[in-house]
Amino acid sequence: YNEKLKSLEIIINVFIDDIEKALEEIHHKKFELDTKNEPKDSDTFFYEYLKKHVQFKIDGKPVLYDYIGKEYDGDIVYFYLEVKNINSLKEIDVTNDILVAEFPEQQNLIKSKVRGKHKSALLTKKEQHAVLKY
Repeated sequence: YNEKLKSLEIIINVFIDDIEKALEEIHHKKFELDTKNEPKDSDTFFYEYLKKHVQFKIDGKPVLYDYIGKEYDGDIVYFYLEVKNINSLKEIDVTNDILVAEFPEQQNLIKSKVRGKHKSALLTKKEQHAVLKY
């Protein structure tokens, strides 16, 4: 949480080959991420995937996030998201089932920092939801 900007800044990192497999299974086409053959509109596919698989509530109210972009680093892709106009924050409710359909043993680690307080949760196929209180 960036108190100065009143925004929730989110970074999601995923192995490139895993997200590629997920997108290929959903859309029945090759993605070849981080190559010259990557589809020009891959950000659209990423954003649609993330909207379906990651949701947030702030203090009990659902919020929408903006997709800022992505960055490749080795075999990982980082997605940058932002929720604007968060004037106060006591609780973050996270639902995350990224890659769970493709990889039943998938674990999604959530880490957060709000006003210097660190919280974390481990989400799995059985437990896809966590509430982090500050």
